[in-house]
Amino acid sequence: MNLFRIKQQLPLVLSVMRLYEDQALKTKHVRSILSAIENFHFAFTAIASQRSSGGISFMYALAARELYEAKNLEAKVKCLQKFQKDKLAPKRPQYAEFEPSFMELKYSTKLTKQKNLVRYILTRIYQHNSTGLPIDPQQATIEHLAPENPPMNATLSEEHVASIGNLILVDQALNNNLANKAFSEKVQLLKEANVWVDPVILKAKQGGPSEIKNRTRLLAKEAYKNVWSL
Repeated sequence: MNLFRIKQQLPLVLSVMRLYEDQALKTKHVRSILSAIENFHFAFTAIASQRSSGGISFMYALAARELYEAKNLEAKVKCLQKFQKDKLAPKRPQYAEFEPSFMELKYSTKLTKQKNLVRYILTRIYQHNSTGLPIDPQQATIEHLAPENPPMNATLSEEHVASIGNLILVDQALNNNLANKAFSEKVQLLKEANVWVDPVILKAKQGGPSEIKNRTRLLAKEAYKNVWSL
């Protein structure tokens, strides 16, 4: 929520946490509603950049009051579930609105504005799909599959290199091994490292513009339909 720079949700979040401290809500209920708020604003605010009118603030304030007035645990849980189903879900951007903005996500040493958001996205997608040891976001580094400092005859633009479709999150040791190796060598090292890698990378013969675009679109679909679903 801090990453998305949102404040409209605070009345409901504070109400939820107050009830949790009073043991009027259980941990699973708190996790569920906070996750729903995070997932909603990921699409609504962080990606689609839709403006939060006064209606969004009023929506959260009203939900906070209704939650506070609910008489027992069952009523409070129903209040939160109704809020997620009837308020958040209908306002979530459609995929047609989400994908174009996601496709524009970029990070490089020259394009640093979206670094924290890109790291957050890569981490969440990795954690959602990985069955092995969880990656530590604080120790992980963002690796460019097609290097930022390519050979003289490289055909990729700086925009392609910075695209989220050209980025993976790895630990420092693996990052050092990947270095500036050729794309095929990097893919082989990723396979041997026993870390989750999406099918576009595993099947690709090269890391050209079409592969980067296809992977970006795959990550967008994975993000919208699975990782940040409502």
